Amino acid sequence: MESLIPIYTLEQFAEFNNLTVLNKDILSLVCTPDDLDAIDLNYPMKISSFSLLLVTNGKVRLNIDFQEVALQQNDIIFLYPNNVIEFLEVSTDASFESLFISGEYFTNLNLQMNSKDALEILSSNYSKILSLCTNSIGHITTSFERLRFLNNPANETIFYKEMQKGIINLIMYELAGYLQKQQNNLLKTYRKEDIAIRFANLVGQHYQTRRDVQFYADQIFITRTHLTRTIKEVYLKNPKQIIEDKIISEAKILLLKSEYSINQVMMELKFEDQPTFTKFFKKKTGFSPNAYRRSLASA
Repeated sequence: MESLIPIYTLEQFAEFNNLTVLNKDILSLVCTPDDLDAIDLNYPMKISSFSLLLVTNGKVRLNIDFQEVALQQNDIIFLYPNNVIEFLEVSTDASFESLFISGEYFTNLNLQMNSKDALEILSSNYSKILSLCTNSIGHITTSFERLRFLNNPANETIFYKEMQKGIINLIMYELAGYLQKQQNNLLKTYRKEDIAIRFANLVGQHYQTRRDVQFYADQIFITRTHLTRTIKEVYLKNPKQIIEDKIISEAKILLLKSEYSINQVMMELKFEDQPTFTKFFKKKTGFSPNAYRRSLASA
């Protein structure tokens, strides 16, 4: 069965923003207060790329899978492909910049520390928000601007691909180096955060078919008790709650689409039958799936 869940590609994002780009594997966007009306609040979505979101002014509150995060000026967060991202609140003076990088392009950056290690360095801060200093903000926003310039067909140069790759490398090194400077404050929690990140990624891959906590503990090679204690410390929720919250996030995405029946949503999320799905959804949200859909229509 083909997935019902919409996943936005970089090409679609470029089309939404009326952009023609030279390199379809990267996309750098700017959102100013004048653009905020185009943001759909409380609308979960997925983006099939790695992405960086940097708030340059105001405040932005997001829900990323099962974790709510609040960003303010100079905060940046690194997002994975297929994270469920939902804008909950954006201040009227907010502005932010984002960089999207396809998975294949990211893995071929050939960073000296190699792409996997770079990703692990950045992802170890996933459950937190990295607040950058003024110098780093200046370097990164300048790099974003340069990427936009080089990706504009009107500015095409013979070595634009090599230049773009070099700039993205600089951005990654800037963030990884900045985080390493803060590492002394994170050393005591790095191991538990690493476990939490691995658990989060596994949930994203297997939540539809594996909802037993023991499965995830086995995948990480730790005991269920250790996993539960660690996840509670990092996310303030137990593993079962996080798995269920992921399912609810997906269910809400599907219920936004009126063309999908409740039965189709139930099948997509791999529930045995509609009553079981209805009971689960109502327990987590206070609404039956039908009542939730009606509330969306009347909002």
